[in-house]
Amino acid sequence: MRLRKKPKKSVFPFLPLFLFYFLFFLFIIKKLKYLKLLFFMDGFVFVDKPKGLTSFQVCEIVKRKLNAKKAGHAGTLDPNVTGLLIVALGKATKLMPLFLKLDKEYVGLAHLHKDVSLEKLDETIKKDFIGKIKQIPPRRSKVARRLRERTVYSFKVIKKMNKDFSFKVRCEAGTYIRKLIHDLGIKLKVGAHMKELRRIKQGPFSLEEAVSLEKLTEKSLKSMEEVITRIAPIVFVSKEAAEKLREGKFLKAREILKIDGKFGKEQLVVAFSEKKIVAIVKPFYKSSEIKKKPGYVLKPERVI
Repeated sequence: MRLRKKPKKSVFPFLPLFLFYFLFFLFIIKKLKYLKLLFFMDGFVFVDKPKGLTSFQVCEIVKRKLNAKKAGHAGTLDPNVTGLLIVALGKATKLMPLFLKLDKEYVGLAHLHKDVSLEKLDETIKKDFIGKIKQIPPRRSKVARRLRERTVYSFKVIKKMNKDFSFKVRCEAGTYIRKLIHDLGIKLKVGAHMKELRRIKQGPFSLEEAVSLEKLTEKSLKSMEEVITRIAPIVFVSKEAAEKLREGKFLKAREILKIDGKFGKEQLVVAFSEKKIVAIVKPFYKSSEIKKKPGYVLKPERVI
């Protein structure tokens, strides 16, 4: 009696399942760059802002391109102004107060309504527009139109071409360059207006570090720690002290492990723990004496 051979099992019933998992795997690989972004969403992007977009619109483009939940910028640029715009993403938006007082540097082009000599132009700038100046913000600005004092550290005419002249200005945050040129025209008794403006520096950050919106990728993101260490004094605290800050508790001097940089009383300082930013804090004493003081010496201002 012949034994019947058992029929071989076909692999075809498992083929649809295999194909499903294989295609699913390919889908995950394709989307991996988007999943990767979830871990790099907190940071800064230095954008070379183009003409014709508002600073808010640039933030929205960056947010959409990098799949961020929120975005903000440090220092508004008018739609027709180009140059360095620092965009914060995710938790980095909580660090924006640290950028408010950074000096700024611009290059631009201005037009005189009537011609004056280069000597008179230079003389007027040196006499009345370098050092402490008084300004009233322009009508379309979002701040109160009150007379206020700002410092212009340098203001140089690069080249004069008939009624046009190119210039370079380094100034305190909150200085309106358009108004500066307008006031210069009034002082010269000929009138003047700004034609072009480009921000080339903000604090220690320069336009050379910026990227255009077209070339923006996740590789353009800079970590919070990389950027903040360039602009703020730092206190290093223990892991236990970091937890206290996160709970809104004050710290004592013994909980500060190390101080990097100088700071004054109630100046904004950044607290680090294990190489990561924990919070923006305010010291009750200046850096040279804080370690010697009894009682509480630091309070959390903003937990990151």
